[in-house]
Amino acid sequence: MKILVLCNQGNVRSACLAREIKDLNGPLHSTNEQVIKEWVKNEAVAIGAHANSQETIQYFCNWADLVIDLSDNDKRIQEMLQQYSDNKYIRFDIGGDRWGNPFHPELRKMCQEIIDELKIK
Repeated sequence: MKILVLCNQGNVRSACLAREIKDLNGPLHSTNEQVIKEWVKNEAVAIGAHANSQETIQYFCNWADLVIDLSDNDKRIQEMLQQYSDNKYIRFDIGGDRWGNPFHPELRKMCQEIIDELKIK
C-alpha cells in the first residue's frame, strides 16, 4: 500500500508515522530487486502541508492509496486534501507538534495506535 502522511512541516508527526509504517516491513537483508519488491508491503512518504507546494501535495495525493492528515486543525488544508484525495483521505487530530522529535515515545505510541486502528499490516 502507498501511504501519504502529512503534518504541517513534514518533520515530526508525519515523519514518525511514516517511519512506523515502513518499519512494519521488517528488516531487509538483500540487494536483489525482486526480493526488495516483494519485501515492501507498505510505502510511506511524509510531507508538510505548509512546506510543500499545492502541486507537490496533489502529486503525492494522486500517488497514494491512503492519505493520512496529522496537520493542525486547518480547514483550508483539510479541504485541499479532501479535494485531491477524494475517498482515500482520513484525518487524525493528535494536536500540534509538542514533541519536536519524531522518535518521542509518546508520539510513537500514538502513531502505533493509528496503525492499529487502520489495520495496516
